Amino acid sequence: MFTPFVTDEHPVALYAGVPPQYTSEGLAIDCALVLHVLKGTARIRCNFEIIEEQADSVVLFNPDDIIKVEQRSPDFEVEILAFSSFIQLAALNQLENVNISALRRSMILDTPETASAASGMVRLLRPAIDACTVRELYFISVMQLRAFYMLYQVMLRRNQIEVDAFKSRGDELFFKFRQLLGEHYRESRSVAFYADKLCITTRYLTNIVQARYGKSPKEAIDTYTVMQIRLDLLQTDITLTELAYKYHFSSPSFFSDYFRRNAGCSPQEYRLQNNS
Repeated sequence: MFTPFVTDEHPVALYAGVPPQYTSEGLAIDCALVLHVLKGTARIRCNFEIIEEQADSVVLFNPDDIIKVEQRSPDFEVEILAFSSFIQLAALNQLENVNISALRRSMILDTPETASAASGMVRLLRPAIDACTVRELYFISVMQLRAFYMLYQVMLRRNQIEVDAFKSRGDELFFKFRQLLGEHYRESRSVAFYADKLCITTRYLTNIVQARYGKSPKEAIDTYTVMQIRLDLLQTDITLTELAYKYHFSSPSFFSDYFRRNAGCSPQEYRLQNNS
């Protein structure tokens, strides 16, 4: 049974151990996560990047990120705070002199300060989740997340992590490709569409993505799109016809064929298997 990280009625959630959503199958998330590794190690692919997690690592994940566990040690254990995208947006909008675009990228830090702050936020919000109304929890969570983001930014600077620096033109184009994919995945699955947006050839885009992702742009587009479709199938009651329209397919049958080709089963089968 798939359980959403957060809902409108429960905009903040706390997980300990290894939540069932954090699986090797991959997951598109619709919330912001602050993940603190308590022990063990894991190798995580987030969107197109590999994140190596170890004890006391603190990782930020953002709404629409695609998370896939590629490897983890038997003793791997984490604590995770999940915040609704609305709470994250409110916290980000209250920040001053902070690189918000950097915080919207999944980041990892291995500092005692961020590990301590993450655990402290867990200790404070654990009783608040059960005792407070949704409105009360909203205000408490926004203040806590805002303060945590500010500390995270300070630690990024102190450790001289240049989040906006690109080593090459290819790195910059790859980052822009990822951004464009997050904005346009519903309307186009064409490599040429993204190459045109970047004002480069499809061959050049293929070389860039292959070198940094290990797969072709088409594979990257399809993986990202299918993960988002899975999220819709699992967390909404939207019909397949509505989904086909939402993702700009010419017909429900083309939509179903596309999903089956990339997911190994039909949309109906996937929804039944994971909601029973």
